[in-house]
Amino acid sequence: MLEVLAPVGNIQALKAAIYAGADAVYLGLDMFNARIKAGNFNKDNIKYYIDYCHLFGVKVYIAFNTSVKQSELELFTQYVDIAAKAGADAFIVTDLGTLDIFRKYDIPLHGSTQIGVHNLAGAKILEELGFTRVVLARETLIEDIIKIKNNTFLEIEHFVHGALCVCFSGACLMSSMMSGDSGNRGRCNQPCRLKYTSEYNNKPKYLLSPKDQCLIDKIEELRSVGVYSLKIEGRLKHPQYVGNVVKEYRKAVDRILYGKISKLDYSALRRAYNRGNFTAGYNYEQTDTMMYCDINGNIGEKIGEIVSCTKNTVKMQLNFSIFDGDGVKIIKDNVELGGFAIKNLRNENGLYVVECNEKFAAGASVHLTSQKSEIDKYEKIDPKISIKWHMDAVAGEELKLKAICGDAIAEISGGTAEYAVNSIVTRESVSDQLLRLGDSEFTSSFDNISVRTEAERPCFIPKSKLNSMRRDCVNQLKKLMLERYDNTRQKVVFGELSKKDFSKRNVSNNAIPFVEINGEEREFDQLYRVHSKYNLVIRYGNKLTELLDIVLKNNVIKNNIEHIYLKLPRIARGADYDIIEQNLEKCKEKFFGIIADNLYAVYLAKKFQKTSIGGIGLNIYNYFYDKILELDGFINSVELNKREVSREGAVYAFGYLPIMTLLHCPVQLNTGCKCNNCKYSGKFSYYDKRGAYEIRRIKMKYCQFELYNQQIVDTRNKISAINNSLYLDFSMYECDNMAAVIEEFSNKIGAGVDNATYGHLFRGVK
Repeated sequence: MLEVLAPVGNIQALKAAIYAGADAVYLGLDMFNARIKAGNFNKDNIKYYIDYCHLFGVKVYIAFNTSVKQSELELFTQYVDIAAKAGADAFIVTDLGTLDIFRKYDIPLHGSTQIGVHNLAGAKILEELGFTRVVLARETLIEDIIKIKNNTFLEIEHFVHGALCVCFSGACLMSSMMSGDSGNRGRCNQPCRLKYTSEYNNKPKYLLSPKDQCLIDKIEELRSVGVYSLKIEGRLKHPQYVGNVVKEYRKAVDRILYGKISKLDYSALRRAYNRGNFTAGYNYEQTDTMMYCDINGNIGEKIGEIVSCTKNTVKMQLNFSIFDGDGVKIIKDNVELGGFAIKNLRNENGLYVVECNEKFAAGASVHLTSQKSEIDKYEKIDPKISIKWHMDAVAGEELKLKAICGDAIAEISGGTAEYAVNSIVTRESVSDQLLRLGDSEFTSSFDNISVRTEAERPCFIPKSKLNSMRRDCVNQLKKLMLERYDNTRQKVVFGELSKKDFSKRNVSNNAIPFVEINGEEREFDQLYRVHSKYNLVIRYGNKLTELLDIVLKNNVIKNNIEHIYLKLPRIARGADYDIIEQNLEKCKEKFFGIIADNLYAVYLAKKFQKTSIGGIGLNIYNYFYDKILELDGFINSVELNKREVSREGAVYAFGYLPIMTLLHCPVQLNTGCKCNNCKYSGKFSYYDKRGAYEIRRIKMKYCQFELYNQQIVDTRNKISAINNSLYLDFSMYECDNMAAVIEEFSNKIGAGVDNATYGHLFRGVK
């Protein structure tokens, strides 16, 4: 089985998905979903449209894939209850702190891509929590998919088509820090699609903008490694995009499953929407072919060239027919020159001539970006279910009407049929009423109607009775079909969550801050000067064992340390995970706990029986998340304000905040270098009008890069208002005065550096 999973941002997109052959759709309500800017559905209509999908045999997955504040949990509970009672087939969940709310129902849970599961360890955590499906991070490697398939019972959902986020799933804070519009709350303003410069290129380009992904030719391989569901992106896209993309993936899947003859139509996919002529993603391509730095947005399909331009007209040589109302974009040398809607189109000597007030250079390419006929088609699409009718209409016998859809049969009795006096029932007269199905979900035709009559016993049926019987029969058929669907719907039984006692957590008190370092010599020089107690957090790296030995053998430093924690990288793909696990085994006696920015790190903390601290990467928004995961402590989400944070957790009080984690190589993108002649020098930044975003490499087999906010978070000016334990991050700080900063935070004194920010601690996000 392969599931074609369609994005549905509004009612018409839902109809387009059903019409095109989707097996399932995913959608959101008007709150608590990661595409809050889509049309979405609401508490009043969700029941109707779930039933509507179920009549067509299409599953409905409801996305509750945002982070949820403590103050919102009561309203969140109401929304989940409404969706559950409406008949949702599954819930797509991001915030693990809401898990108890979902576990009240027998509805399967799908772990959202926002959770960032990308390896077996993270998938095992989801399985232990009762999830039935993992929606993998888009960066997940084939080798990790195989491990998850072979070692869990989870269904695997894989992203196959649509827009790629440049940042690792669930790890982007860029929009949040710029405007308070958090991607974790469904309000991303897409700053990644803006222009930036770098040290290597002063010309502004779209340096953070990936191509759209297309894996239509990889479906057989994905199936072979265990992928069950093929997810198409696009809840913010138009119905014609949904319809056309789903149609092509439906054909591709049917070719694999049933041997149906069909050709992969890349042209149809490009015309539906196409940023950058597609990429096959992290498993198949390198940086230089994944990113698209020249044009932001849809470039459609190239269909010809500009021949000439006059003051008011453009002449084009095209290999594809266009019509009035279609949209085109003009591109030359990878530069977008403009675009226009076709108007007053005519043909002159084999050339297309159109009215246009813009002038374009001869030889510029013409790209078809929208087709009016396709837009109109899918705006009017209204799928119907075909039914057959049979009526017994013999005077003196019981009047019966049957509606038949597959093996579902609804039957209505209308009492004893009356003998006709003037008007005699015929197939034609019955059909005239039975075909009046109006705006119901059903349709029929004259050929699908049979009527049993007898010439010796002609009967008469009032139109009002026929109409009433038709309505009752349709309603009964609909009810029967929905009951049959419900009886076959996947249901789950959740066990009890752990009752771990959190009153005796073996973690430092609020007076002792966490201090994160890279483990460089200059940092140790500063630690000599610290006299206050602190928890030392060492970033994982290649010299981990040596760094731990430096700390443990130096009593001047060691005596002031409450506990030693390791902060693991946010991402550990393929061999990187195995290496991390092996290194932890070697030095497991030398550290106290793990700072976990991803579920795999939580898994490793449990495996090595270490204290687990949920890092900012887990984005802990409410008071239950840490208890669900049985964490020993946590750092509150950096998107919460002072009133919203939990007193039990620490707050990020100092440091350059990582706002993106990148899996492509920005150095390669900007210099053209390869891994064997890497030009990364340790200092690299992107720039916009706000300033510099420094980018730091984490060297592993699969390198990852962290992009940092321009302003440093420094809360010393407001330190007296903060009652939580503090997290001080010196990993990106020029730390000549690191010791003084630690002492000031420990004693709640001091003034912050110039041009600092308090982050969200005194504002929060929307």
